[in-house]
Amino acid sequence: MELRENKPRDQCWGYSLVELLVAMAITLVVMAGVYKVYVTQQDSYLIQEQVAEMQQNGRTAKYIMTREIRMAGYDPLRTGNFGFVSAHNDSIRFTLDITGEDGTVTSPGDDITYSVSAANQLERDDGSGKQAVVENVEAIGFAYAFDADDNGTIDTSGGGNIIWAIDSDNSDGNDQLDKYLDTDDDGIITASDNPNGDDLATPVALDRIRAVRIWILTRTGNEQREYSDTSTYIVANQRVPANDRNRRRLVITTVKCRNMAL
Repeated sequence: MELRENKPRDQCWGYSLVELLVAMAITLVVMAGVYKVYVTQQDSYLIQEQVAEMQQNGRTAKYIMTREIRMAGYDPLRTGNFGFVSAHNDSIRFTLDITGEDGTVTSPGDDITYSVSAANQLERDDGSGKQAVVENVEAIGFAYAFDADDNGTIDTSGGGNIIWAIDSDNSDGNDQLDKYLDTDDDGIITASDNPNGDDLATPVALDRIRAVRIWILTRTGNEQREYSDTSTYIVANQRVPANDRNRRRLVITTVKCRNMAL
C-alpha cells in the first residue's frame, strides 16, 4: 500500500508580512533618492536659466545705455544746444540731435533719460513717457569725468587718478558737478570712500563732461533655495545691501562721450 506525505497548508511558499514591509521600505528609500535627484536637477536647471537671464539683462542694459550715452551732445550743425541736462548718481539725462538733425531739441526723440523704477525696471524716457527696457535691474549708478579747462585732457587728482564726480543736489536749475566720489584717491570707487562724496574745489559745468562710468546691478527674478546673498554692492556712491536669496551681478563700464569735446 502506497503512503502519501501530506504537507500542512501553512508550509506553502509565499511572502511574509515582514518581507513585504521590508520591500516597501526599500522602495520608499529608492523613490526618495530618485525624487531628491530630480529636485536637485530641476533646481540646477532653473538657477542656470535665471542666471543666464540676469546676465543677459545686464548686457542688454549696458549695450543700450552705452550706445546712446556715447552719442550725447551729437550736434551736426554745431548749435551748442545739445549735451548733458542732468548728471546725478542714479539717473542721467542728455540730448542729441538725431530727430531731423535740424539743430533743435525735438521731443520725443532727442531728450533721453535713464533711471530705475521702484519695480526694478530700467526705464528710458525720450519725451514720450517712461518705457521699461530691462527687468530685474536693482540699481544703476553714474559718475562723470570732466575737462574743466577744456584743454583736451580729462582732469585728474593729485594722485594722477581720474576725478569721477556727480551733481549731488538732484535738482534742476543748479546743474553742476559738485562732488567727487573717489575720496581716498586710490583710483577706484569702493566702500572705503565717503558715500556722500567730497566737494570739488570749483563746481564744473555739465558741458565739460567727457566720459561717464556706469554701474548696473541686476538680480535673478526669483529667490533660490540654499543660497543667501548678504553682500553690500557699491553702485557709484550708493550702498545697496542685499539680504535675501537672489543672485546678483554688477556690471561696470566706462563710456567716452566723443561728441562733447567738439
